[in-house]
Amino acid sequence: MTEQAAEITWTQHDLDCAQAVITLSSPESDNLPTLTDEEIVALDGLEREQFVELPWLAEHQDQKELVCNVALRTLLTKGFAFPLVSEGETLPSALGATDNIVGVMTLRRTGERIISAELTKSDDKAWLYGYLHQDQVLEELVDSAGTHTFTVVPAAEFGDHLLQLADAADLESEDGEPQTYSEAEFEAAAPTVLADARGVTVIAGISAAEDSFRHYTIYTTSTELFGLTSAEKDGAAELSLAKVSRSTAVEAANRVIFPTS
Repeated sequence: MTEQAAEITWTQHDLDCAQAVITLSSPESDNLPTLTDEEIVALDGLEREQFVELPWLAEHQDQKELVCNVALRTLLTKGFAFPLVSEGETLPSALGATDNIVGVMTLRRTGERIISAELTKSDDKAWLYGYLHQDQVLEELVDSAGTHTFTVVPAAEFGDHLLQLADAADLESEDGEPQTYSEAEFEAAAPTVLADARGVTVIAGISAAEDSFRHYTIYTTSTELFGLTSAEKDGAAELSLAKVSRSTAVEAANRVIFPTS
């Protein structure tokens, strides 16, 4: 892996490991390492900004350096990470890791597009991130305990995986007529219209291209799905809420993943 600096210079080894991981089949990628918040930060660098949620580490920010150093010690002891010593030197100058970990950590920062989904329930939260690499996606599922599970899936299947997060019960919802609101009107109507909401999932996608940000929100009730979109009208936001079928919700999620398709 590369030296822990603000600017990352990818080595050929980093890129080769990333290629080996992203070309794994779904069953093969089930064996990718599961990492914790503090292991992610220890591997990536304490000062490097993270774009994923770190729920466990957020509760231990006052001990961040200590817990990350402990995590690094564990990774080193288990052989998942190791110090790198440059030729002619006697002291380590960088941190190395097993090929799968190098591949995962590289793919997280080199995706053509990053998609995030945050599921909020009354008693729990979960996050699913996707890093798009041509026709494959590296998935990073983060639970409320700060465990990060990685899987490689075809990009064409990722939209359905986002819906599996939002709608684990696979509700038999049907499409309905949309209702439009201003922001103030939606805030006033939501407690009634969405009184039975059991969870809300906010899906967002961004890439380096200009005007690439897209988002879609799914509300899950005990029996139905509602999709929320927004657009600008006369300089103000116009929100559209509609009952949606699972297939319609997947199509909307795919428009966040593939904004130009």
